[in-house]
Amino acid sequence: MTKSRYVLLALLVVAAVSFRIMPYVLGALGLTDVRQFAGFLWNFSPVSALFLFCGAHFPEKRWAYGAPLAAMLLSDLGIGLLMNDMSLGIHAAIPAIYGSYALIVLAGTLVRKLERHLAKNGGAMPTQSWPQRIRTFLTLLAAVAGAGIAGEVAFFIITNFATWLMQTGYYPHTWDGLMSCYIAGIPFFKNSLQSMPLFAFVLFGGSALAEAWFPALREQAAPDSTGQVALA
Repeated sequence: MTKSRYVLLALLVVAAVSFRIMPYVLGALGLTDVRQFAGFLWNFSPVSALFLFCGAHFPEKRWAYGAPLAAMLLSDLGIGLLMNDMSLGIHAAIPAIYGSYALIVLAGTLVRKLERHLAKNGGAMPTQSWPQRIRTFLTLLAAVAGAGIAGEVAFFIITNFATWLMQTGYYPHTWDGLMSCYIAGIPFFKNSLQSMPLFAFVLFGGSALAEAWFPALREQAAPDSTGQVALA
């Protein structure tokens, strides 16, 4: 990727994580009741869409996985420091949460592979006819939506199971306790399903507009093993 493109993606990562930590910063400044405000935004955030976006736009795995996970770790540490309680940022369920986010990155890489496949077989979108552009756009839109929903479902299943398994005093370690844990998580799951398409649209759409306005931000085309041009 070009240096300009890395800068663009880095700025999007910073913006998404800033949105997540914003309530805690405002609370530390005494401008809001952080627990009520953070509760309102709980799971309605760009975080999941960010991981999907990074998987789809970072060609190197170390950046696709490492950049958003490192940003999340820093924001979790920041939340713990701002709240004077590190257990609010770093806790026993973190491995399950980060592992779930890694699965969303993986879903994003599948979207990227589909995009490259379409580009290889149908040409880059700017060179396609309008009917071809529409089909390509709708195909990618469906892929992003499907990957986002699948990622949110996986996150809901894994993290609630981890909460039930690791918690103490809330849900008994029985089948009924597990079901109660999942039922309690439904409102947050609903927020996630509502926020994913919104922020995915902002991230993917904003990136596409930026690339359209500033060609230097686009991925460079590189020849593949057969000599054909593919996205690098």
